Amino acid sequence: MGFNIPSPSAGAGAPEVEDGLAIVRFEDIRERVVEDFITEKDNYGKPDDGHRLDFIFTLLTAQHEVVYEDGDPVELRQAKACKPGSTGPKSNFREVLAGILTAKELAAWEASTAEDPFDGSVIQGRILNVKIVHNKRGWPEVETVIGPVKGAK
Repeated sequence: MGFNIPSPSAGAGAPEVEDGLAIVRFEDIRERVVEDFITEKDNYGKPDDGHRLDFIFTLLTAQHEVVYEDGDPVELRQAKACKPGSTGPKSNFREVLAGILTAKELAAWEASTAEDPFDGSVIQGRILNVKIVHNKRGWPEVETVIGPVKGAK
């Protein structure tokens, strides 16, 4: 296995964030369209309109203060793209959500329906433990949401 030296443009403009465990605050779920994902048939033979959902987090210090770079809060998103409507046991959306929610909240979300939706406002601003990695382009992303930060007893 060779030693990979990133190109000079890899990660240009990316915030300086170390790989490993970190504390973040959950902010939002945002939708975007990835033009490269649009296809008439995906790996499962279904059309893909390129729409993806991103979980957005703000990086915090150990004291739960916002980390800034160049005057802006450092925002991160999850490493694996999430398809809208993909909520099955193996979906990326469910995997990230399961790390954000408590067991009781996850059960309530799984039992929710269009007529009786889950109140997602309970998780906005939640402080979480995560694992951060860098993508091929050198940008930091949340690889795994480990769960809510527990207070000292």
